[in-house]
Amino acid sequence: MMKKYIVLFVCAIFAIVCSSCEEEQDFGFPTKIEISGNGETIGIMGTNDLPPSIKQIELLNYNGDGNNSGLITEDKDWIETTTDWLTVKYFLTEYKLVVTAAPNETNKARKLYLYLYDGKSRQEITVVQSK
Repeated sequence: MMKKYIVLFVCAIFAIVCSSCEEEQDFGFPTKIEISGNGETIGIMGTNDLPPSIKQIELLNYNGDGNNSGLITEDKDWIETTTDWLTVKYFLTEYKLVVTAAPNETNKARKLYLYLYDGKSRQEITVVQSK
């Protein structure tokens, strides 16, 4: 009888954990953006017929640490997030990402994870800059 309760408890915990996870979604942007080591600005248009209502963008490193998280504010048609070497703007009305990277002087490839959120799901985009 005790085993039955333990199994039910574990199943309940698993269901709660899984239901709290954000669903991965394809918002029409590529899953990987590659940037030259010289630094550059790249504009990327979304490809979905119905643009998502993106409410937040965030840049995180491998450990999940991020510098800034961009949120929609009134009277703006774009949201922005930035780190020491990368800035990302999302233009709401144009359904466009603009990614700007500073020149890479570290002699190492750099990588960040860009997350786009619509309130119930997200898209992860890996941003890589060559050395």
